[in-house]
Amino acid sequence: MKQIRVYNQVFRIEKTVYSVQGIQLPIPVSYRQLAFFAGTLFFMFLLNEIPPFSWVDYYLIKFIGIPLLVAWFFTRKTLDGKAPHRFLIRFLEYRSQPKYFARYQEIPVEKKAIYHYTGTVVYRRHEEVTDDAKHPLSD
Repeated sequence: MKQIRVYNQVFRIEKTVYSVQGIQLPIPVSYRQLAFFAGTLFFMFLLNEIPPFSWVDYYLIKFIGIPLLVAWFFTRKTLDGKAPHRFLIRFLEYRSQPKYFARYQEIPVEKKAIYHYTGTVVYRRHEEVTDDAKHPLSD
């Protein structure tokens, strides 16, 4: 099989922020990382009023640590070769779809039928051996 070289990644240069309002950042941050940080920070402000989060008084962890961790995870890690948010979207899409198809058309699934046995059912009764009654094979 012949391998075709693709140079799309070479021409896709990620834009980087080095300072905000004249304040130098410790490391250069991409716009995507900044967006994840800002989105998580906004989400944490909304969750700050809900009881489990309102009980925690560590503002450095809530408003700096968690957004930094989320921004790092969503921009650096991959799940099944995809970005985590895209993986989560596809996973939820898969779980919400019908699972039975024929020629890409949904097959209606009948409800589970209740089975009624018409024949006879044979079973063996188990008797427990006590100390008083000896087992016939043991001497």
